[in-house]
Amino acid sequence: MTVVSGLAAGIDTAAHTAALRRGGRTVAVIGTGINRCYPRENRRLQDEIAERGMVLSQFLPDAPPTRHSFPMRNAVMSGYAAATVVVEAGEHSGARIQARFALKHGRPVVFPRELLANQWARDYAQRPGVYVVAGMADLMDIVDDILAESAAAAT
Repeated sequence: MTVVSGLAAGIDTAAHTAALRRGGRTVAVIGTGINRCYPRENRRLQDEIAERGMVLSQFLPDAPPTRHSFPMRNAVMSGYAAATVVVEAGEHSGARIQARFALKHGRPVVFPRELLANQWARDYAQRPGVYVVAGMADLMDIVDDILAESAAAAT
């Protein structure tokens, strides 16, 4: 399994770091040019991912972060990854944007039952390709199923 995330502060940083610490694979899809790092405090992490995983950007090498570059980054992540797992997401969050793009791309979306506190999550939960999980074991079972279906479709 490969962790594909956006190198943002918080859950993205935790996901990339955990993948690297466990010897896993990780891809950072960034919202700047490849010569930049945002947030700055993730410079070391971005360098480590570039060395041991992959850093992906759709922007010119020196492009700065902009208000529009991060939703564009979320669209790339949703199309690149086999599935989008939303851990937490408010009404106007990048994670919600990515979930919307994932559904448009025909990719599965997985989120915890606790996210159903948000109206948008309740609405999404009614759509095909959206899985609501009760815990980590449930999440891993769903992800394994998604990856198996993805591999079968590729053959």
